[in-house]
Amino acid sequence: MTLQAMTIQDDGAAERRDDAVRDVLRLVEANRRLQGTLQANAALCEGSLLALLDGADPGDVLDDVDVARARLELADSMAAFERARHLARGTFVSAQFVRGKNMKEIGRRWGISRQLAHRFYKEAHRDV
Repeated sequence: MTLQAMTIQDDGAAERRDDAVRDVLRLVEANRRLQGTLQANAALCEGSLLALLDGADPGDVLDDVDVARARLELADSMAAFERARHLARGTFVSAQFVRGKNMKEIGRRWGISRQLAHRFYKEAHRDV
């Protein structure tokens, strides 16, 4: 392998590593948002339970906690987390592949099939 080819390969690996770092940071942020939303949702559920145990009307309880807003926030947080997880997974697979791992090795490390690892790789490069 020539020095130029090695440099190009190293640049690709560094770029994929940078992509993985970016996407893991997004995943951490989405995870924190989801954790906060889940904690807020748990507090709403606990408050609703106490109100129901005190004999409150279920409809009034739902109105008091603004269940529609809470449901939308939870759905949005879960979807953002799932998107971030999916992106991070794809960029990690891509980074491993660029560093010379084959799909069988990548799949074994992730506990998935080589076909699924390849699908993650293709999805990571769909918009490239």
